[in-house]
Amino acid sequence: MQSLDFKRSDRIADLIRSEVAKIFSQEINDPRLLGLTIIRTEVSPDLKKAFIYFSDSNSFNDLDPKEIMNGLLKAKGFIRSSLSKKLNMRRIPEIIFEEDKQIFE
Repeated sequence: MQSLDFKRSDRIADLIRSEVAKIFSQEINDPRLLGLTIIRTEVSPDLKKAFIYFSDSNSFNDLDPKEIMNGLLKAKGFIRSSLSKKLNMRRIPEIIFEEDKQIFE
């Protein structure tokens, strides 16, 4: 049973990553978030938290990482609301944004 939960969280993580990428490209108009790329998403096994890893290497502006994070925090409620409309899930996980540092190593 444990492996089924793991696979389900992977599928949900992929679905969330795909939808969040669409939201960023089509619905968010915050200039601080232009050019951000959603790299990967990890969902906790209990499906309560979604860790969304992003890269600003393609960003159109040279903003301080704190400004980008402020933009993400401001957009978090909108993103979660959009996910709840698009995904057929009982509960949408809490969204936690983190910069993906692995791509630079």
